[in-house]
Amino acid sequence: MSADNAKSLRPAQFFFRDMAQDEAAAVAEPVVSLPVYVSASLPPSSRIELFQYPLYARGRPLPVPATAAQRGQRVTSRWRPHANRVEMEMPLDMRETVYNHERGMEWAENCASMGVIPTPGESAVKQEDRAMDAPSRFDRMRLESHAVPNATHYMVGTVRDGELHLVPLDAVLQLRPSMQHVDLMSQAEGQNRRMPTSDDEGDAQDARRAHVVPLNVSMRTEAQARTALTPRFGAQASSGLATQRDAEAERWVDLRFSEAQGADQLLAQRRDPLTCTTHIRDLF
Repeated sequence: MSADNAKSLRPAQFFFRDMAQDEAAAVAEPVVSLPVYVSASLPPSSRIELFQYPLYARGRPLPVPATAAQRGQRVTSRWRPHANRVEMEMPLDMRETVYNHERGMEWAENCASMGVIPTPGESAVKQEDRAMDAPSRFDRMRLESHAVPNATHYMVGTVRDGELHLVPLDAVLQLRPSMQHVDLMSQAEGQNRRMPTSDDEGDAQDARRAHVVPLNVSMRTEAQARTALTPRFGAQASSGLATQRDAEAERWVDLRFSEAQGADQLLAQRRDPLTCTTHIRDLF
């Protein structure tokens, strides 16, 4: 490299160094200073949970499409408190351009056993009418929750009148479409393939079934054999299955889904000073 080229590089080096210093100075300056309050205004029986919809597009109006609102449909939901499981039914957009009505009728016919999630306060007659009308078309998508383990303690923050109000967040749930309707459709198609094609075949099959004696046969796979050799891991698996059974046996509590409302309930009603006992070195 010649001396002329070296001289031409020096101003650029000083220029970038100055930008870095300016950026560091800008970061060090606080943008705003707010008093922080931990709100205890919610009753102990209340819970605040964050619902995430990872498969829905950002910025999309979530609950009810315009066409579904015109049909008088709304979001219904239910909850299992001990297992903290949530299910929601979201009305679908049934316009011809985005909905396959023929396929929707097939799904509705095979998914009648799923039933519908009732609306709290709805009369029994109206619920029965809605349940009878549900199998005619697949007009709702059911979402089921999956818990997201907390990596730390999360808070919900609300800024009001130059103050930051914090409320502890109880849980984070991700709601994803339930594939139960697809499973039921596959089961129905499998049963149709196994059905006899003529009366003679049906009579012969019934005769064979009459002489079938059920036998209880215990088969152990290699994985089960390894589990039997390690009682500790087997106990953990049994505990997980027991938890799953208890969650499935828990009764659903019907919830009323409401649109976003004001955050006045999240604001602190008192202004008691708090003493922070955490040192900066404890954060690293």
